[in-house]
Amino acid sequence: MSWEEGFKNAVRQGRRGWNVANNNGRMQLKLRGKFLPLAPQTANLPFPWHPNKQADALLLINRVYGPVMDRKQSLKQAIIDVLGQSDQKAHLVLKGWPQIAESLRVLRMEGVNQILPTTWRDNWEPYINHALEVLATRNQPSDGHELLQKCLMNWQGRPSSRAACCLALKNFTEHAVVRHNMPSSWLITQTSIKELRGRKPEKRIKATLTDSECLALIEGINNRNPAWANVLRLMVQFGLRPIELQYLTLREDHNGESRLWCSYRKVSGPNKCEPRFLMSSPLLDSQGVKVEWNLISSYPLLELPLGKDGNRRKLNGHYVEVFLKTQPEWIKLKKEYEQRGEWLRPYTFRDTYSVRCHRLRFETAQICRAMGHGLAAHSRAYRSATDQTMFEAFDQLSA
Repeated sequence: MSWEEGFKNAVRQGRRGWNVANNNGRMQLKLRGKFLPLAPQTANLPFPWHPNKQADALLLINRVYGPVMDRKQSLKQAIIDVLGQSDQKAHLVLKGWPQIAESLRVLRMEGVNQILPTTWRDNWEPYINHALEVLATRNQPSDGHELLQKCLMNWQGRPSSRAACCLALKNFTEHAVVRHNMPSSWLITQTSIKELRGRKPEKRIKATLTDSECLALIEGINNRNPAWANVLRLMVQFGLRPIELQYLTLREDHNGESRLWCSYRKVSGPNKCEPRFLMSSPLLDSQGVKVEWNLISSYPLLELPLGKDGNRRKLNGHYVEVFLKTQPEWIKLKKEYEQRGEWLRPYTFRDTYSVRCHRLRFETAQICRAMGHGLAAHSRAYRSATDQTMFEAFDQLSA
């Protein structure tokens, strides 16, 4: 006998007219029969149609049987009451964990955050999928604290992954409770995270490149791929976030001068960064001569990477990193900075722009406006000096 047949027999045992069925991957409880003193009705149970969920479903069914048969309470209301839900949420359909995970994915990608598929794949999916596996085991966790505790075991000795797991599962269980009527016991509190996460990951020092390193990198890539060299020129000269390469147009300023305009609006918590004019911060070559590439005047016809459809490729941090990791100049730089304990990545060009602007003694407020963030974000997240710029500044004072 299959597990489905055994499960249905167990539901019917001592409960005439009660049955269970597979409803699009979820367990659905059905009441049918002329001998029942109730109208026919159905209700979804908060479990996937899986053999490991039989015991949990039978426990819930046992608890709702009395209220339904003795007090003539509706099946849906009885389930809601047993699970500790409020009457205000009685109209919501209970969903299984896989459906809740999919709902969260859609919300994150299409809702207020609008994250990229690669962001979901790298920062959310590994932890959500592992949680679904844990929730489908015979000894499934009973609340959010236990779920987090069991999931974190998969990333022992990996502080960064454990921190990411805490964040993903906190959002996952909060979505389950707030949007899908799961019991509040599934919420993962900051206290649980503090108790279970372990030591925090060490904060990595973000690398910044010197002007000569930027120029050598761009020159080497330009010899092989001028279109990608132009991508790096834009990022270096204007301090762009990689994704902002998709949002560039030309616009006249208040003096009628043509400048690059970025329409991207980064979401940071409740705030959205404003669109902005981009300001060039020139590099200096080995002779101290300013290097600029006239990117504004050439922008409408500037050669940039093309997609398979023949149009300009939509670039972001992922695609920039995929390209750079095969370039010998970048590989060499990455190795050198790793030996210094510094983190080199595509966002490095943005921090490099910040350091260069500070070296040129631009006011911090103006640098923030040009980069498209506030003073607090700038001081918290961006580098403004390196050992080299510090040496240069103090040497000039003592000269």
